[in-house]
This record gives sequence, structure tokens and C-alpha cells, in this order.
Amino acid sequence: MMRVAFLSALARAALCCAAVAVSGAALAQTAGSRYAALDKLPDWSGWWTSDVPFVEAWLANPPQLKPGLLQQVRAARSQDTDPDPLRYCRPPQFAGSSGGFIGALEFLFTPGRVTLTEEGGLIRRIYTDGTPLPKSVEPTNTGTSVGHWEGQTLVVETLGINPAAAYPAVFQGSMAIGKGVRITERISLKDKDTLQFEVVTEAPDVLTAPDRRMAVYHRSAKKLANEISLCADYDRSIDPTTGKQRFDLTPPADLPPPPPPKR
Repeated sequence: MMRVAFLSALARAALCCAAVAVSGAALAQTAGSRYAALDKLPDWSGWWTSDVPFVEAWLANPPQLKPGLLQQVRAARSQDTDPDPLRYCRPPQFAGSSGGFIGALEFLFTPGRVTLTEEGGLIRRIYTDGTPLPKSVEPTNTGTSVGHWEGQTLVVETLGINPAAAYPAVFQGSMAIGKGVRITERISLKDKDTLQFEVVTEAPDVLTAPDRRMAVYHRSAKKLANEISLCADYDRSIDPTTGKQRFDLTPPADLPPPPPPKR
């Protein structure tokens, strides 16, 4: 009886191992097919750069801003009265531009997601697994993005932009983008080395109509990333409580006293 019971236990163990093996093989096949599907997507590999700064393009063709805002921007830039926010550290924020002029950007394709990174530290996670865009999301510096493929074009919708994010980007005279922002992008290859973003920005606190514009990027020959930082830690000319420029003439505590005057 003991021998029969032992053989029965062995048979059950063998069946269990076989089931686990079949299940593992099925999972591996599913994962393999998900990664194989990436081969059908367009080739956006490598790094991408823009010839024209986003801010310059925006200023050359400004959107329909609420009354007084454009004059405010131009006055700050011409009179240099507005503190330069680049002089003090702030986290990367998405307000319609993904970079590409100062820091190159790249795309990482994985099953169910496209990750957009930029050498200045911006990281955008675009979910393409069919997850719907939430009706209400917690505001963050990069927002919440979902996308879907229309042929070879990636269509991305983003909500939950930080209302304090600098619009259209961090520069002298920029403004807070405000609440209720929705950004829609259509990203596609114009040719094998030219990528274009068609961007529609809806920002009811600062715009009277959606801002529609196109940004063009070129594939770069560079192979390695170069981290770029515009921070100025410990810059004594900036007041960390207000972000405004100042000149602190207080001598360091360990500075020796000046020599006595000569007679």
C-alpha cells in the first residue's frame, strides 16, 4: 500500500510539474508575442533634436492669449524686469514641449507603453495598453498620458498638468499654465530621419482658443546621452524663498578682517 501511495504521489507531482511547464511556456509565448508586436511599430530609435527653440517658435507665432498676457511676456523680455527662473532649480515640467533643443530626446518602446525621455530630466510615460484616460487625475509635473496608434502615428492625450507649470516653457516672462489643461499630440515620421509633433494645447486659464502648432525633430548621430542641468544650487544671487534675484553683500563668517589702513 505504501508503494502504491508513493507512486500515486509521484504521478501527481509529475502532473503538477507538467502543468507548470505548460503554463510557463504559454506565458513565455504570450510575452514573446507582445514584444514581437513592437517590430511592427515605426523606427524612432536613437536621439532626436530640434533646430528651433520651442520658445522662439512660440514667440514668433503666439497663440490667442487672454488680454494683456502677450504684452506682459514681451515687456518682461524687453525690460529684463522678470527674474529668470532658470537661475534657480525647478523640476522638469511638461506644458506642451518635450524638449529637443538644449537636450535631445529619445523614445523607448515596451509592451503597452512608450516612454519619452529628454537629457534635461523630463520623463513622460505614455500608456498604450488600452487604458482609458481618467476623467479626473492628480496634477503632476508631467501629467497623465495615454496613447494609441493610428497606423504609424502615435496619438497622445495628456491631462493632469501641474497648474503652476511654466507656459509655454521656462523662460523670461513665462506664465503659469493654469487648470483644466488638455494636450493632444500626433507624433509621426515625415521621413526616416525627420519626426514631427502636431500639438494642440487647451489651457482655458491663459488661452481663448486652442493653440495648434508643429515641432520638427531630426535624428541625431549621437550614441550616448549627456545629462544636462540648468540648476544653480547655492547661487547667492537668488533668494530661495522667492526665486528672485538678489545681491548678498554679507561677507563670509570666516573672512579675515581687512588690513589696517596705511599711514
